[in-house]
Amino acid sequence: MDSIIITGATSGIGFECALRMAQIAKNEQIIIPARNIKAGKEVIEKIKDRTGHKNLTSLELDLASLQSVRQFSEKLSREKNLSISILINNAGVQNIGETQYTTDGFEQTFGVNHLGAFALTMQLLPSMKNDGHITFTSSETHDPALKTPIEPPIYTSAQELAYPKETSEKRNLVGQRRYSTSKLCNIMTTYELQERLKHTKIRVNAYDPGLTPGTGLARTYTPVMRFLWKNVFPVLTLFKSNIHTPAQAGKNLANLAYSEKYKDLKEIYFSDGKVVKTSVDSYNRSFQKDLWNGSLDLTKTTFTE
Repeated sequence: MDSIIITGATSGIGFECALRMAQIAKNEQIIIPARNIKAGKEVIEKIKDRTGHKNLTSLELDLASLQSVRQFSEKLSREKNLSISILINNAGVQNIGETQYTTDGFEQTFGVNHLGAFALTMQLLPSMKNDGHITFTSSETHDPALKTPIEPPIYTSAQELAYPKETSEKRNLVGQRRYSTSKLCNIMTTYELQERLKHTKIRVNAYDPGLTPGTGLARTYTPVMRFLWKNVFPVLTLFKSNIHTPAQAGKNLANLAYSEKYKDLKEIYFSDGKVVKTSVDSYNRSFQKDLWNGSLDLTKTTFTE
């Protein structure tokens, strides 16, 4: 049976994406990875009640642990006739406080948003359908030209991003930059992976949900900013472009991955309902190669076409 995997689907954009998938992909199995398996099962029941979809399952996965990623992938590989039609790498964190680290000692934002998703994708590739679709949720914050409120990214190397040196710079600025840089990495991975899969029919795309107030992304913000994020910013969805509710963003993500309308899109960045160019740095081949090779080394994974 064809399977759809959506990370970060226990809340926010990912949940709304899974809900939409359950409405339009009635014949596929939908797999919802979750750090907390109890939360995963609760989400499954909620989606079943609202859509009537019969084939949903939740499996334990912590993207901050390469061992967890391996265990998740190995468990799936033991399924008979496993065929992954869609992999949506949507889970992400933003930490603007004290530096946090993954189980493997990587800086948390880079470790989860990029390395965890990268390792998962590499390990699931052998089970992907030849015409499957892989999506990475990125962000407009990756592009300095857009002048978002978030500190713009600075790509150095995969090694330096995984093991950053401490700095006297303000934590919130460092945290913002780590987030925007991880989102740049998602796009560079999209381009590099598609290039390496060019002899297959697998499609690899990146998605920008836009500003999406009401999600849990602001959990490390100041109390005032958390209040604004939850109670004030949602009003902006009514009259500002590329600001969406989680439901709108999740539906758009599901449609990009599944809809016939977009089935020919490949190696693109989809933002606010259209294909747009990405930042200058995202097309830098030297950056792409360094990120690819460094990520394979850091995650101890291999690429199998």
